[in-house]
Amino acid sequence: MLLRRFHYLLLALMLFAAGGAASAATTYTFGGGTIAGCTLSGTTYTCASLPLTGGNDSMVIASGFTVKITSNVSFGNNQSLTMSGNAVLASTGDIDIGVGNGSSVQINGGTLVAANIVSVGQKQPLTANIQAATVNADQFAEVYGDIVATKSFTLGDHGMVKGNVTAPIVSLSNQSDVMGNVTAKVSAELGNHVSVTGNVAAGTLTLDNAFAIIDGSATVDSAVLGTKGRVTNTIHCNGGTTAGKCDCVTNNSGYAVNTNNGPHCTGNTTALDHFLIRYDPTGSVCAPSTVTITACANADCTSTYGGGAAVTLAPTGQSVPIPSSGSVQASVTWPQSGTNTLGVSGATTVGPTACWSNSDAGPGASCQVKVASAAYTLSLGTAAGFTSDTPQTLTINALQQTGNGSCVPLFKNVKRTASFSCSYSNPSAGTAPVLLNGAVLRGQSTGSACDGGGPSMSVSFDANGTATLPLQYADAGQVKVTINDTGTGSPGTASVTPTFVPAKFQIALPGGPYVAGNDFYPKVTALNSNNNPTPNFGRESPAQSASLSPVPCQPNNNNGLLTSAVSSLANGVQTFKASWSEVGNIDLVASLTGANYLGTQMAPAAATTNAATPGCSGAAGPFSPAYFTFDVDAAWKRTATTPAGTTLQYYSGEPAIQLTVTARNAQNGVTQNYAGAIAHDLVFSAIDPTGAALTGAGGKFSRSTGYPASDLTGTAQIRALDFGANNAAPGTARWTGSYTFAAMPTAPTLLRVRVSELPSLPNPASSAAIPATVTAGVEPTLMIRSGRVRMPSRFGSAATLLKIPVSLEYYTGQTWVLNAEDSTTLIPAGAVSVGTSMGAVTTGLGAFAKGTATLSLTPPATSGRGSIPFALNLGTATANTSCFGAKQAMTPTTGAGLAFLRSADPSCSAAGAVDPSAMATFGVYAPENKRIIHVREVFR
Repeated sequence: MLLRRFHYLLLALMLFAAGGAASAATTYTFGGGTIAGCTLSGTTYTCASLPLTGGNDSMVIASGFTVKITSNVSFGNNQSLTMSGNAVLASTGDIDIGVGNGSSVQINGGTLVAANIVSVGQKQPLTANIQAATVNADQFAEVYGDIVATKSFTLGDHGMVKGNVTAPIVSLSNQSDVMGNVTAKVSAELGNHVSVTGNVAAGTLTLDNAFAIIDGSATVDSAVLGTKGRVTNTIHCNGGTTAGKCDCVTNNSGYAVNTNNGPHCTGNTTALDHFLIRYDPTGSVCAPSTVTITACANADCTSTYGGGAAVTLAPTGQSVPIPSSGSVQASVTWPQSGTNTLGVSGATTVGPTACWSNSDAGPGASCQVKVASAAYTLSLGTAAGFTSDTPQTLTINALQQTGNGSCVPLFKNVKRTASFSCSYSNPSAGTAPVLLNGAVLRGQSTGSACDGGGPSMSVSFDANGTATLPLQYADAGQVKVTINDTGTGSPGTASVTPTFVPAKFQIALPGGPYVAGNDFYPKVTALNSNNNPTPNFGRESPAQSASLSPVPCQPNNNNGLLTSAVSSLANGVQTFKASWSEVGNIDLVASLTGANYLGTQMAPAAATTNAATPGCSGAAGPFSPAYFTFDVDAAWKRTATTPAGTTLQYYSGEPAIQLTVTARNAQNGVTQNYAGAIAHDLVFSAIDPTGAALTGAGGKFSRSTGYPASDLTGTAQIRALDFGANNAAPGTARWTGSYTFAAMPTAPTLLRVRVSELPSLPNPASSAAIPATVTAGVEPTLMIRSGRVRMPSRFGSAATLLKIPVSLEYYTGQTWVLNAEDSTTLIPAGAVSVGTSMGAVTTGLGAFAKGTATLSLTPPATSGRGSIPFALNLGTATANTSCFGAKQAMTPTTGAGLAFLRSADPSCSAAGAVDPSAMATFGVYAPENKRIIHVREVFR
């Protein structure tokens, strides 16, 4: 009874130490039953939050059921989700699957739907269709299903999608794969070594620097093919192409057009469905109006016709050519006041022309414009765009039509009072005001943003009927400025919508450390002419963005690859998630993607981190290796059997360990720049195979052979100059050396080799950082043993060979035993030294097998009986160091070069480790005390 109570007490203590009694995992099955915290309507569950309360809970959504979470969804480290069939998990916010927490999410079907962002974590396999505004799949993620994003889709390095991808903007990072079709209305960018097995339809298609491939066809407005970039089938140019050319392609692939690997192009074959006219419903005969004509390739005009067309615009009769982009703006001078009806003719279409008034939410207008006989006109000059926050001049004219049809100034040498307002056009919201004549154009709001209202001010018209006011806008995009004159004889209202372009970019680098292949986050800010951010940059439609490009600096070569994608955008500041595959230093350049801001043919001035003139400063970096990997000597045959398996075996001090060290980036790629001034000295350390500190006597590795003889202080095993030397591949170095115990003899030691840069460096790289996913080139485990050669003395006939057993032994920690796992050590016959007192003695030494060999001594023919010493010269000199060799003359030898197998001899213990030796006696039997004449056996 007492013992049982003790067991109960022990169990209670164990549970208390573990944090209390363990709670069992709960599985929530959404298949028609009741789930606490969720309501069920038909086949749809609605939950305020993910109903997994325990750290290892799981949820199962049966086929045919939908679970809607009215908050963000994120799974814990040990929580899981199982879906199948047409099950749906939906969120009104974000859905994170395995992002940063290693979730064991198991999705085998169904659909994920998020109002905002769906994120798929590293190495996360996921079988489901995905629908969201933005979909981000991290590096090594695997998605089996179709992806539809209304804003953008990004696939990280080494990621994979097996399904179709549809998003306005698609970015596929380095070495990722898509097995399906890609549809990107705005742009698709394929990083280095990206593979798409399917067809691609994109506005702008970019294949980055190296080996991106589309194994299918591409339909594009324009395309840029980087080095070795390929589209295996046909590129369909939406705007058409000249026969035998690829006019829509910037071909930097290195393959000529119409060659086997080069691009092959055709024009657009999509039918022209109809024309769409976008217009203002009011106008004036004295002020041109602007209409936008779009050639539509489908009924809802979500796709434009790129074949080009020439149409006649009614009622003006002017000819308007429509370019390959499918859309064009035309300036219309109205022929008469009253109601004018717009229309186009001259091209065959499937359906009738549609009109869309700018005051309506969509097409369906009558195409009619009410044209007045007088009008205000506003202009800022003839330029297509203007620099943000640089003062401009707003020119105001008021015109009226005379009886002969001409337009003359309505106001001369007079002052008018008019109110002015501003509103945001592209993007449709903002925070910066328009300043006109020093006044903020806003209504009664307490802020300074445009709100549709504005102040009244006096406008002075000169003798030519022109008035001017200074105008300034500190943000980017298109903003509308409107004049409203309600006085007597007013020609009404008018507006102008200029485009303001950021003046320049600015790059801010993170503080590091920088690691090859790891993400770092530079920030690019769009600035106005007064060096203030332009918050609306990046919020336009289509969204404008900066792109990063590298300038290799230290060293200046083309080895590295830069990947970058915008990870966040706020207040005109783009934060990039970037990585550089190499070591060394680079500079970054930020420039406008497409080099044309909203069609103005203007762009912000590019920014650079380079502050050196001339040359480069290498402000980004230094990038260090992510880790080092090892390659061991594949030809080394001596191994040791341990409980953990078979490992390479060496003797303490044996200079035969051969290791190749390779500097690698975070994707396990070789950093070829790691050499010369970029590389550093590396040191080896011995640790326990488990990764803990090594216990016992310890020891040290021999230093690099690259040290000059005069350098007596260097302790590195690999020097910077060893990388790429001695026929080693770029980014690799070879080392041959030994590990020597601090004291001899020492028990066998199983150790793991670790290599690290010097700890004095700011961010020393080490093989300790090899990730678990890397299984080749890991830190090697070696067996190190204290070894020796042992030979006994022998007696024999004066007329026959005397055979001496020679054994290789290692120290167990208590005694010396035969090393039966050594069949590789070789002692040449020329290393046998014998005494010269009896004359010439012929010797022979066989090869070692399982730790043993035989030494044969032929007695001298003339000396008769006697004893002679013999030794094995394990050094490199001609004389052996045995106890006998120090006392009498012995034959010279070539030396075996195996000094690490020397050991102490009790006959001359003061000499330390010496060559093994023994005595051979010829013509004399073994001593009498070893002979047995009779043994009486007594049995009872």
